[in-house]
Amino acid sequence: MNAPYIGFWKRAVAFVIDAILVSIPPAVICIPLMVWQGVKIGQTGADAISGPVFMLLATYFLYQVLAMVCYWLYFALLESGAKQATFGKRIMGIKVIGKDGGRIGFGRATGRTFAKILSYITLYIGYIMAGLTNRKRALHDYIAETYVVRADFQPGDELPDTPSHPWWLAIISLLLIVGMGSLMLLGLLAQENPATKAGQAVIMMQAFDENAEMEDMEINDIWYSQDKDGIRATFENGDDSYTLFLPKGAKEVCCEDYPNADCEETGLSVCKYPSVSNKYLL
Repeated sequence: MNAPYIGFWKRAVAFVIDAILVSIPPAVICIPLMVWQGVKIGQTGADAISGPVFMLLATYFLYQVLAMVCYWLYFALLESGAKQATFGKRIMGIKVIGKDGGRIGFGRATGRTFAKILSYITLYIGYIMAGLTNRKRALHDYIAETYVVRADFQPGDELPDTPSHPWWLAIISLLLIVGMGSLMLLGLLAQENPATKAGQAVIMMQAFDENAEMEDMEINDIWYSQDKDGIRATFENGDDSYTLFLPKGAKEVCCEDYPNADCEETGLSVCKYPSVSNKYLL
C-alpha cells in the first residue's frame, strides 16, 4: 500500500483555493467602503483631508481584522468538522488527521491554523517542509501533531515513515534566505534613491489642491510647504538635499537647481526661473 501522505503541490493548490474563498467576505464588506473613502479624499481639499484619510485607514484596519477572523474560523471549523477538510482540500481529495489517525478537535485545529504564521515568517520554509520531511509534514503539522492524508484514510490505517530530504531542505532554505535578503537590500537602496523620493513627492504635490490653504507637513521624510508661488517638497539623500517645485497654475513639477543637489538624479527638469528664496532648503 502506498503511503497516505499528501505532499507540497496538492496542498499548495488546495491552499490557493481556500485563500480565494476566505478572502471574499472581508472584501465584499470593506472594499466598497475603501473605494468610497478614496473618492472622498479626491474630492476633499488639503485642509480637510484628515477625516477621510482616517476613515480609510480605519476601514483598512477593519478589513485586516475581518480577514484574520474569517481565516481562523474557516480553517479551524472545517478541519475539525466531519469532513476534516476545507473546501480546497476536499477538491484535492485530502484531509487533516491527528496523531491517532482520527479527527482533530477545534482547539487543535485553531493551534494548527495560527501555527501557519511560523511557516509563513520562515520565508515559507515551513510550508516547503511538506514536500521534504518524513511523513510529508509542514512546520505547523509538527507543532499541532497533525498529518495531511488522502480523503479515504481511516482511523487505524498505518502511518508509515517515508524518506526525508534534509539536504534539499537545507539548500532551498539557504537559497530563499539569500534571495529574500538580496530583495530587501535592493528595496532599501531603491527607497533611498532620489528618483524614487522625487516620484513620491510628485504624486503628492499634484494631488494637493493649490486653491486650498495647505499647512506645512512631513510625509515619509519629505517636507511639503506652500506659498504664493506654488508648492514645494524637500528631502535629503545622504549629504545632498533636493527641492522640488510645482508653480501655481502649472501641472509639471521641476527641480530647483541648488548646490549639493544634482537635479538629473531626480529625473525632473531644472526649474526655468530664478529662485525667489532658499528658505525651503533642509
